[in-house]
Amino acid sequence: MDFIGYRSDALGAAVELVNTVTAGPAGETPPPNQLREVLLAHGYLAGRAPASVEPTLRGWADRLRTVFDAADLDETAAAVNGVLADVVIGPHLTRHDDESWHLHYSPPNAAVVDRVRSTTAFALAMLVSEYGMDRHGVCAADGCRRVFADTSRNAARRYCSPACANRSAVAAHRARQRSSR
Repeated sequence: MDFIGYRSDALGAAVELVNTVTAGPAGETPPPNQLREVLLAHGYLAGRAPASVEPTLRGWADRLRTVFDAADLDETAAAVNGVLADVVIGPHLTRHDDESWHLHYSPPNAAVVDRVRSTTAFALAMLVSEYGMDRHGVCAADGCRRVFADTSRNAARRYCSPACANRSAVAAHRARQRSSR
């Protein structure tokens, strides 16, 4: 699925930013430049961003987390509206770096972090407006705090990764074996 039709993987970036910043032990900060590497991996021109973007990206990841942590659709919608209210929006068509004309959601003079904020906010807004709470959430594995966004056809995802799904399946199998004895 292509959420928001954007050249970057904004939905994947939102998930990875949240997981990089908020899924580990409380108070732990990612190593220097790790968040910029997340942006590069998802198609953002983060090489243009100064190292000083890291604290801003950490704060943004905390804001995005509120969408994944919401308990019901009304709370999810309020969280999405909250992140949308935090972004500078100036949609326009642009062409750069040998790409064809495409839509940007932030003003032409916006910095990389502002572009990340607007596209990740719009990606989550599109996900929630199209699918409600069925395609995103916090991993169902015991002890895992990672989030996911399900872009599969069947919308059956409950875990952040195959490793967590397998670990949970093995634990459930062992629990059934113990109870049958």
